[in-house]
Amino acid sequence: MTVTGPPTPRRMTRPKWLDVRVVGGVLLLVVSIAVGTKVIGAASETTPVWAIAHDVAAGTVLIGNDLTARDVNLGASSALYVSADAALSGQIVNRPLHAGELVPVAALGEVGDSRVLSVSVSPEHLAPGVRHGSVADLSRITGRAGLVGGEVETRLLHDRVTIQSVTAPASGGLSAAVSGGYQVALLLSASDADALVRELPLGEPVIVLHSGGASAVAGQ
Repeated sequence: MTVTGPPTPRRMTRPKWLDVRVVGGVLLLVVSIAVGTKVIGAASETTPVWAIAHDVAAGTVLIGNDLTARDVNLGASSALYVSADAALSGQIVNRPLHAGELVPVAALGEVGDSRVLSVSVSPEHLAPGVRHGSVADLSRITGRAGLVGGEVETRLLHDRVTIQSVTAPASGGLSAAVSGGYQVALLLSASDADALVRELPLGEPVIVLHSGGASAVAGQ
């Protein structure tokens, strides 16, 4: 009978930290962290661009109060909108823009060879709510409505005109005697402005606000 001794224990080997699988796993973890950091950084990167502060109609010449700067993340679309570093006062919009809407580069144009005509309108002939950026019709009333048998004629002079500014009547002193009406500025083509200059002295101008205001498209 052969007697065998106790089994000899095997020595535990040290882990091979340079094993290909271990190295590959570490590299994969590092790459994942780097990609995640880049994605998070890109998602939080914003650009200041111009947005419209209130509704304006097509044909509106922009002023400072029409614009507000907003920080947004546009990604690859950033070139489609106007940077807040750009000066937009004096430029014209070629389509209606609504409050809060970012200003697209494609929506801007130059004023070109146009004319600004100021029309004096009495308070009773100016529709409530008419302001910069509104769309309105300009008519003329002729006749003597206050007299018995008096005849009144109303004629539409220009439809869907964009209002550029409205100045309230001056009050007090000599200025009140000079002008008791609102001064309403209109941007028109040279031919339209010339026609109105000839027509307006023949009667009283009336401005009627379009339903929908700035959402109406001027010139249609």
